[in-house]
Amino acid sequence: MNVVIVGGGISGLATAYYLEKEARQNGIALQATIVEKAVQLGGKIATQRRDGYIFEGGPESFVTRKPEAWELCQELGLQDRLVGTTRPGKNYVLRNGRPAIVPSGPGTFLSTPLLSASGKLRLLKEPFVKPRTDASDESLGDFLRRRLGNEMVDNIVKPAIGSVYLGDVDEMSVQVSFGRFAQMEQQHGSVVKGMFGLMKEKRAARKASGEPRPARKPAFATLQNGLMEMIETLADQIEGEILLDTAVTNLHHDLTHAQPYALSLSNGRTLRADLVVLATPTFVMADLLQGLVETAVTDQLHAIPYNPVTTVNFAFNRNEIADPFDGFGVVVPENESSQLLAVEGMSAKFPHRAPDDQFVLRAFVGGQNEPELASLPETELIKLVRHELEQIFGIAAQPTQIHIQRWLPANPQPPVGHLVMIAQIEQTLAAHLPQLYLTGAGLRGQGIPDCIRQSRNLVTQIMANLQTKTEALAP
Repeated sequence: MNVVIVGGGISGLATAYYLEKEARQNGIALQATIVEKAVQLGGKIATQRRDGYIFEGGPESFVTRKPEAWELCQELGLQDRLVGTTRPGKNYVLRNGRPAIVPSGPGTFLSTPLLSASGKLRLLKEPFVKPRTDASDESLGDFLRRRLGNEMVDNIVKPAIGSVYLGDVDEMSVQVSFGRFAQMEQQHGSVVKGMFGLMKEKRAARKASGEPRPARKPAFATLQNGLMEMIETLADQIEGEILLDTAVTNLHHDLTHAQPYALSLSNGRTLRADLVVLATPTFVMADLLQGLVETAVTDQLHAIPYNPVTTVNFAFNRNEIADPFDGFGVVVPENESSQLLAVEGMSAKFPHRAPDDQFVLRAFVGGQNEPELASLPETELIKLVRHELEQIFGIAAQPTQIHIQRWLPANPQPPVGHLVMIAQIEQTLAAHLPQLYLTGAGLRGQGIPDCIRQSRNLVTQIMANLQTKTEALAP
């Protein structure tokens, strides 16, 4: 069986890895080929190592609460390479031009200047707010405003979500972005009750199994040489061919052919395939499917919005900074004058990524409200970020290193009703283009663990479909 996977980001690589693994275990002869348009693998994972620094242009770590990335690293033999956050992180919101710490417990919530007395009281009412009886999708903003109140959303949650997902909470689907919270409301009537219920269930399951309490994992984890270590190790584990700097220029489907899919490549080569996986941004999927499926499908894939962002890493001599920022990050609300989306405290989060005498901050520019800033010429971009860092942190020192990474576009913004739409698209594809599958950040979650989970689930689905097909052909 010839399989072609279009896209060499974490989604495409994880698909190839798990597909080859399952094929070996099930005695299926399978040849996988990964086709990647860029000159290197990784997609949005973009580590640059130079002069003793490890700069990340995209994600710099993954959350361990979602276990898929942590488990994959263990499976790849990278357990000794994992680096966790060294301490609980302080997170800040810019308020009147200065970082104000985000409350992390009952005591700090009572004293935080980010919420008024009525806002704090409204937050305490969350366990007693009646759950929504309709299980259909809604915006993340609507969900959080019902549960937590407007102040909590506007002053703390909205800027945090905007800096991570680059979108507006009042437009994003809650089922895609924070589906677990929506499930907690449906099952327990409250997010707080749901969290306590989840902890109780885990304790009961552990007690029933007799297993010891697992070692506590850090909230965020990365790898010693950056997240590209995961990409490089995955690529080494994949037996199939990997084509870099190669685009798929045309996708053709012919049921009369033994291998019904033909993919024309930018290097003049044509690949024949029994099975195709598109692990690309949704607008690329739409372009490749043009003419093969009804225009409603390609129009829907094209319509999923993506917002641009540019990340700027600055390193400074630590002795030239009077008061180094001690937080994991500071996010910027819309009502602040700063032109940044957020600033990440790289030295506070992962000190190993720079020499001891250096201090590194990473700024985010662009997003939904000011997308044009992501495309600023390099000199203007550096000038803007340096000005903002001086205004926020009082840092006027000359940077010793600068690393710029542009994502134009960057992150998908799944709207309300997104999961239903994706399910309908997949149903249409299954009927008209059998053995063509979709995976990636634009479908059911965009974090690294989300992408790995989707690819792993997709491989399970592919293997089940192959088993069904084999049984149908058996005499």
